[in-house]
Amino acid sequence: MKNPPQTADAVADLLAVARDLRDKNGGCPWDLEQTHASLAKHLLEESSELIEVIEKGVGGENDVEFKEELGDVLFQVVIHAQLAAEEGRFNFNDVARFIADKLISRHPHVYGDAVADNPDQVLKNWEAIKARERQKKHNRPSYLDGVPKAMAALQRADRLGEKAARIGFDWPKGEAGRQAIRAKVTEELRELDEAIGENTERAREELGDLLFAVAQYARRLGIDPEGALRGACNKFEKRFRAMETVAAPQIAAGKEISADEWDILWNTAKKS
Repeated sequence: MKNPPQTADAVADLLAVARDLRDKNGGCPWDLEQTHASLAKHLLEESSELIEVIEKGVGGENDVEFKEELGDVLFQVVIHAQLAAEEGRFNFNDVARFIADKLISRHPHVYGDAVADNPDQVLKNWEAIKARERQKKHNRPSYLDGVPKAMAALQRADRLGEKAARIGFDWPKGEAGRQAIRAKVTEELRELDEAIGENTERAREELGDLLFAVAQYARRLGIDPEGALRGACNKFEKRFRAMETVAAPQIAAGKEISADEWDILWNTAKKS
């Protein structure tokens, strides 16, 4: 049995816990089996739970849950660093040093002589710095580097459009631009309607184009499309559960509920 690390240095204690869990002499059998690949899904899950807490609203009583979920995400970083340390590649301190140095280099308006009076200028400076960094690493750098393919597709569409817009590839600014994107959404919807009559593969492509256009429209409206869709899903789930509760006797009896009845239940649920 190991003595639990409990000192005034919480970060040191957390790193010690990671080492203990991975210790072949008395560690945790489950943790000992883990790899970077097997842990990846847990990072996604913990991040999603953290986002859910943030969207519920932080502050007050919710900070207890907020703190817990932040800790769960932090441990994912710690355990990946521990696996790397066991192989002599790098450790948690190297990770912290790398990100600290990167943030310092990318904020010359804070740590240097550059000027950035507004968020847009900060982003322009940021992209210019990253472009110089990419030039050192690749022969043909892209401004779209750094948008993971594993990211949720709607969120990825938003980020790709945002990064392209930072170097000027975007619709015009202001109301004219918003209307142009709105017209693009309408155009893609029309093309989807046409494709449905042809074949599934074409319809799939056009549906993707429509969703991408909607993501750009949301971006120009200043709305996070991924968050908006999560909100819509949560709203649908709440209303559907309310309908289920009312219709439970009919469902349990195997009685078919007509479309009109569902419509009445839905409208009632919307009012609750």
